Amino acid sequence: MTLVVKSSLFDVSTDELFAFHMNAENLARISPPWPPFGLVSSAKATELGDVQVFRVGPWPIARTWQARITRVVPGRLIEDTQESGPFLRWRHQHRIVQEGGGSRLTDVVSFRLMPTPAGAFLEFYLVRPALLAMFAWRHRRTRQLLDPPAT
Repeated sequence: MTLVVKSSLFDVSTDELFAFHMNAENLARISPPWPPFGLVSSAKATELGDVQVFRVGPWPIARTWQARITRVVPGRLIEDTQESGPFLRWRHQHRIVQEGGGSRLTDVVSFRLMPTPAGAFLEFYLVRPALLAMFAWRHRRTRQLLDPPAT
């Protein structure tokens, strides 16, 4: 399994950061414009057992991606696991902890594309850098939405 980790500090409470990530509508607000990504179906508020369906990639090669919320620890953790989609395995955790006067969000993704040398090459040199860039974008957008500059 390949591991991707992105961690950032936010000037909000753990409850506020957790609530932001439990709102499924915020995923579209923080996702980068690449690759094309759309939420096909989801409950507005995320709960344990919910299934979220996405379309990822450009037409005509877009793929459907279905993930289930498999673990929720209020104020601390949200975990989703791919049920079907572009990966052989996918597990994503949003870990939230209090740090100083704010909160630290750590996104931890473990994934497997395919169990071959070519798959390992693609994971390390293509997918992992793309995921790191995506999570850097998401953390910047989350900061913009939750930590607006003082006027």
